[in-house]
Amino acid sequence: MDPWVRIVGWIVLAGVVGMLLFAGVWRVSGGRLEVVRSPSMGTVAPVGSLIWTRPVDVASLKVGDFISFHPPGAPNVTYSHRVWSINGDGTVSTKGVIPAVDPWKLRDTNLVGRVEMTWPGVGWLVVCAPIFFVAAIVIAATRRLLRRKWRLAATLVMVALAIDIALVWHKPLLNGELVASHAARTGGEASFVSTGLMPLRVTAVGGSSVVLASGEVGTVSTDVKGSDGEYHVHLDAAISWWFWVLLVLGCLAIPLYGLVVGFPPRPADPDESSNDDTDGPGNDTVA
Repeated sequence: MDPWVRIVGWIVLAGVVGMLLFAGVWRVSGGRLEVVRSPSMGTVAPVGSLIWTRPVDVASLKVGDFISFHPPGAPNVTYSHRVWSINGDGTVSTKGVIPAVDPWKLRDTNLVGRVEMTWPGVGWLVVCAPIFFVAAIVIAATRRLLRRKWRLAATLVMVALAIDIALVWHKPLLNGELVASHAARTGGEASFVSTGLMPLRVTAVGGSSVVLASGEVGTVSTDVKGSDGEYHVHLDAAISWWFWVLLVLGCLAIPLYGLVVGFPPRPADPDESSNDDTDGPGNDTVA
């Protein structure tokens, strides 16, 4: 195996093992982990955040606490909102950042715990983990079948393919969700929330535009209708030129390193050496 591949592999393995150990200790001590999948908490906990909760009693809660809970009658569904009010009957009412006050009242039986930590974006790694796990098995098996000179190229291609599949399937980088819309004779308005990691530009055709960070909500308006009589909105990445420069440099890092510094010589592949012409017993060499 190439030295730099081994180093990167050990670093990734150490990070994964460390994360699993930390999560394991957290779970054993009574904590829970949840991946945020809806934009209701806005920038407090954007979609794709990993939240860490500790069990608490309803009596210990105060207004403003960030909690996870099962809505009454839905034990398999988990929400994470803030405590909106403490009711006289000992229950609590909750509310997300974006939506209205929740219709239910929570008791101890509904409570999962209070959110102690929020790691924005890390939840996407958990969501994409099955894809990366399968990819790791395929890459390891494929490398064993290939000759040494093809292993690095094949590894890079398969890693890129696994990342592409995760990005296309789960859309962690760029996505948006319609929050509300209103149409009138004078024009139309639409509010969107960014649910991806990258800045999102929302543009109403013939109207206004807004750039949103992850979890942010923005409204655009227009009085121009399309040929179908509807108002139209475009969503695209709001990326600065310097990001593209860094992206290109990152893609060229490995070939540039090979050109400028050079890679260490590769040991001969036994399979290839056996095919070379050699002088064996009975073959006389004339000097």
